[in-house]
Amino acid sequence: MKDEATMRWWPIALLVAATACSEYPRDIDGTLDRIRETGVLRVGAAALPPEDQALARAYLARLERATGARARVVSATPEYQIALLEDGRLDLVLGEFADDTPWLAEVAVVEPLSERVVGKRVVGLAPVAANGENRWIMLLEREVREMRGGAPR
Repeated sequence: MKDEATMRWWPIALLVAATACSEYPRDIDGTLDRIRETGVLRVGAAALPPEDQALARAYLARLERATGARARVVSATPEYQIALLEDGRLDLVLGEFADDTPWLAEVAVVEPLSERVVGKRVVGLAPVAANGENRWIMLLEREVREMRGGAPR
């Protein structure tokens, strides 16, 4: 009896051990691995108010150190940048987004670096990544938290 129970659980134990050894979470399209391999971080940056420009530069510098890559920044409208992100031609969009942005269903909007009130809305300077790039998103989130001194939103 004991041997039968061991035989039933052995495949499960093997699966758990294999999962523990793999890199988890994973990026569906391998964004973080590609950034590290090529040494290029493709960033779309929208026009930012002066008070956020230095913060955005400091955040990109942190990402460069964390990945060993150099940021290549392109400027375009936010709509175009999101389209490039979804198409895999950008790794990151850095811009101002409201909490209720319609893009929330399409992309991963990370916790903002800073927030300000514009009329009746609160907009935040936030990194945006493609959905499913979980290792990359975790790195983006970690760098935001560290810049904010560990303070949650």
